[in-house]
Amino acid sequence: MIQELLQTDENYVYTFLRIIAGIIIFPYGMQKLLGWFDDFGGGKGMKESLALFAKKKIPKIIAWLIILGQSLGSIALILGFFGRIAALSNFIIFSGAILFHLTDGWTMNWNGKKKGEGIEYFIMLLSMLLVIIINGSGPISIDNWMLHIVPCS
Repeated sequence: MIQELLQTDENYVYTFLRIIAGIIIFPYGMQKLLGWFDDFGGGKGMKESLALFAKKKIPKIIAWLIILGQSLGSIALILGFFGRIAALSNFIIFSGAILFHLTDGWTMNWNGKKKGEGIEYFIMLLSMLLVIIINGSGPISIDNWMLHIVPCS
């Protein structure tokens, strides 16, 4: 089973998509976990983030999974460490974000006239994550290294 999770195509496009997806998600996770990147909104650090999730009626366990999935999952994506699992967890998280932002329409709030952001950004990110889930982390990844260097039986 581990071998199937680590298996990846030797295409550098997957490495590129995985790293970019990780970089995109990283600020969201660190903002919620450590209070970094406060200009992204959504709370500043663990305490405020959990309070915002509670205000949105998101159960505390789900809030913790979102925070850990975004923060640790983004780092795992950047490194290519169990990339499929990190991509899947963030795929689930951002699928939830689409449901939350669905009423805001398709486009982002470019002119500041809408109540919230649309879903176009999430669709793009979900597409990138789906490619990683299907094809793996790519040739420049810890997954690929473990598959070829560390004996898996």
